[in-house]
Amino acid sequence: MLFVDGCHLSGPYKGTLLAASALDADNHLFNFAYAIVSSESVEDWVWFLQSVAYCLGGLKPVIMSDRGQALLKAVPLVFRKENHAYCLRYLAENFLQVAGKHGIRKEATKQLVKEMLYRVAYAPTLGEYNAALQELRAYKPELAQWVNDNEPEQWVEAKFRKEHWGRLNNNVIESWNNWMRRL
Repeated sequence: MLFVDGCHLSGPYKGTLLAASALDADNHLFNFAYAIVSSESVEDWVWFLQSVAYCLGGLKPVIMSDRGQALLKAVPLVFRKENHAYCLRYLAENFLQVAGKHGIRKEATKQLVKEMLYRVAYAPTLGEYNAALQELRAYKPELAQWVNDNEPEQWVEAKFRKEHWGRLNNNVIESWNNWMRRL
């Protein structure tokens, strides 16, 4: 499993740092590849991911990303869509914005619907997924519809067909980005 992200550079050097990291056998951060490119364009991501694919010698790992527009187009071109997992943390941010538009503004209520979303996402079986989604639908049908409209097969444990060891967020690459910013 590889976690990918781009980090905009500031200071004397401009551009974007693209990176792919993993976890080693001891669950420690393992930087696999990085490159400095002009932007987070589809073309730059395709080039970077093709370079990663070449290094992997034909292996097709799960690629976890923040679901950025360029990555949504680039990952399927190189690794196929069924290998692209979406980060739950970013999805939850979008979900809470939608919840706010449907009248959910109090912190306690936001926390409740976020927990409901996490029950949907982490459900290990389709039966538990359907029960969690039904609970969300009973609370606010628009939020359950949001789940259906946002490709749950790319981020829900019970629906994602590739092994990703219960990892539903991109914290690995975010940790690497934070480490790089301090250098």
